[in-house]
Amino acid sequence: MRASILLCFVVFFLLSGCQKEESSVPAERLFGQTWYNTFQQKEGDFFIFKPEPQLNAGWRYDNFRLEADGQFQEEGLGPADGVESRPGVWTREGANKYRIRFLDGTRPGYLLEVKLLDKQTLQARRVY
Repeated sequence: MRASILLCFVVFFLLSGCQKEESSVPAERLFGQTWYNTFQQKEGDFFIFKPEPQLNAGWRYDNFRLEADGQFQEEGLGPADGVESRPGVWTREGANKYRIRFLDGTRPGYLLEVKLLDKQTLQARRVY
């Protein structure tokens, strides 16, 4: 009896340690869509992104767009609080990881990690 209870606990702990590999964000949801930063931070360094700009964001806008052909576009705050467009390219480095390289050689690239929460919400973080 004790052995079967102990065996159940061992099996439970072994199975609870297994993690399902995160599935890839569907391309039709991610590519060809501009994602706007809401500046709402979630777990870790992940921020919430929506396909519509948030009215309460004020001057703090930030967005990105991945195209299926490997093109990348990022917009953010530039000099004198104007919009700065930052074109680049991306390559896949995992299920939900994209290496971003800017066409402007002076701007450092980064690794973009994304998670799809639902049809209208994305979590993303930049790892420099």
